[in-house]
Amino acid sequence: MSSRHFWTGPTTEGRTTPSLPSSLMFLCAVWLGFAPFALHYGFPTLSAAVDTNDVTVAVVVGALAFTRVVAPRDLPWFSVLSAVLGAWLVLAPLVLDYSAARQPGYAVVNDVVVGLALLVLGTVSATMTYRQRAAERAAGQAGEPSSVR
Repeated sequence: MSSRHFWTGPTTEGRTTPSLPSSLMFLCAVWLGFAPFALHYGFPTLSAAVDTNDVTVAVVVGALAFTRVVAPRDLPWFSVLSAVLGAWLVLAPLVLDYSAARQPGYAVVNDVVVGLALLVLGTVSATMTYRQRAAERAAGQAGEPSSVR
């Protein structure tokens, strides 16, 4: 992968880049995918809406976050989409039937906590990308050589 996908140079030394929140989103997605089994939600069938929702959101967010970790300059809207999916997880207990679970509290709390984490991390990752891009454009317009790549 070419270096144009990464921010490097003196202006990024010691600074957080969008890869950090994206990598944390990836870890949240891994947890979300295993949570129905680790926390024993106890739905009567594996195809229960909540189990399916958690695993589906985990796969999608995991793929989006991994892409952003590998190429933090590219596709900031992937982080926005992950934030939207996080908001969905927060609202899911109001929409889906969690009462069929043996442990409905575990499923609700897990989805709300992971959803809030994805919402915050996705917003932070996208905001960082858009701000760093704006700084590059401003430096370029001022005639300064861009040390952020």
